[in-house]
Amino acid sequence: MIAFGFATYHVAGYMRAGRPHVQRPNQITAASLPGTMYVEQDGAIYRFRHGRFTQITSESGWMQPAASPDGSKLVAVRRQPNWSDLYLLATTGRVVAQLTHDSSAKVELNHWALYPRFSPDGTQLFYAYDPKDPYNAYRVDLAIFASPSDPASQSSLEWTYPNQYTGGDLGPLPLSGGGLIFTRFSIDLQAKVHSQIWLQARPGSAGVALTKPEADCLQPALSPDQKLLAMVCTNGQAETAKLEVATFDPATLTLGAPTLLAGDQMFASPSFSPDGATIAYFAPATAGGPFQLWTLPSAEPAKVVAPRQITTELALDSTSAPVWLST
Repeated sequence: MIAFGFATYHVAGYMRAGRPHVQRPNQITAASLPGTMYVEQDGAIYRFRHGRFTQITSESGWMQPAASPDGSKLVAVRRQPNWSDLYLLATTGRVVAQLTHDSSAKVELNHWALYPRFSPDGTQLFYAYDPKDPYNAYRVDLAIFASPSDPASQSSLEWTYPNQYTGGDLGPLPLSGGGLIFTRFSIDLQAKVHSQIWLQARPGSAGVALTKPEADCLQPALSPDQKLLAMVCTNGQAETAKLEVATFDPATLTLGAPTLLAGDQMFASPSFSPDGATIAYFAPATAGGPFQLWTLPSAEPAKVVAPRQITTELALDSTSAPVWLST
């Protein structure tokens, strides 16, 4: 489990903030946003619509929801102390199917399944999963896998082969052209962990880095037309970061020069609006405070248009990106 800490808990450590007593989301209202959004707090998934939160699952380890391309269903993680599984959910929160069965009578044989995401055509699910090292069952380096989204299918395909003892690859973003964008971690000669936005054109290929190691970029998000990529870059800092956006060319699989949207505070889990014009993200309202929901135009820096604070009293899970749908 030590290796798991290098990347996964490196990310979690950056995104930690104080968690004072807060009101449950279904007891408060907030500034209204168009469409529907799903967020997670304290192990429960909430639907945010017309300025009001509605709890759709129990507070029992639910996290990291993602929507199918048509918005008709969700996939989500249910985390237990030593393993996690993927589930298909109706948009009401009802469990449709359990997709993985990762618990074991022996703790070293448990598995983690995290960061699920539907392919653009809805036929595949991409997710981070820990294939076991036959020589060290306790080494946890997450790789990106893909499986058919049909619950009846049991097949899977390993897409990435992570750097060992880094914690692995996270946050898959499958491309409409068949490629994959994700966060990859590495350790330099000074034993410092770096994160990069990485791209692979096909399963098992070496792939290429889209960002430099020293920028320490992670948590990529693609606009619905896949022509803009948002990301959080820490530049080696532990408690501050930058929210950046860059053009992405799906034809050539190249990333343009990044534009700074906002900086010098903690940011987490950017996500685009259905029309691509707005980015939702998490950030504390005060230093050391819990994460709140904010929005900012995807083409306007914060010095031009001030970020809009949507919530004030919540403690949203900064590892569960908001899911924003048009209806």
